[in-house]
Amino acid sequence: MTIQEQVVPGERWVDAVLYLDRTLRITYSPAPPGGAVRLIGELDVTNTRAAARTLAQARAAEGILIIDVGRLKFVDLAGLRMLTGLCRDGVAHLINVPPGMRRLLGLLGRADVLDECA
Repeated sequence: MTIQEQVVPGERWVDAVLYLDRTLRITYSPAPPGGAVRLIGELDVTNTRAAARTLAQARAAEGILIIDVGRLKFVDLAGLRMLTGLCRDGVAHLINVPPGMRRLLGLLGRADVLDECA
């Protein structure tokens, strides 16, 4: 796992970069209350496996993961399956779920997954 510190403007804590590629950045923020893993950018078939590995490593350190998906600009079916699978398994909670992701879950008949994730 590559960890690189990054100062977030206007915040007093430092985020650790857990994963970075051309379209996705995964960071860990120790910001109160508790800490959260943030997904920033695009989660798709090209990076879902790497993201799943990164989240598994973060989970090993944290227990139940709080995953902030509010800064995801795009998520495809592969990414959505991975995230909702973590929720169904009881190892993660999603926060700041964007309207587009909510709509996609609704179209797939899986809006109930948000109850498991939140």
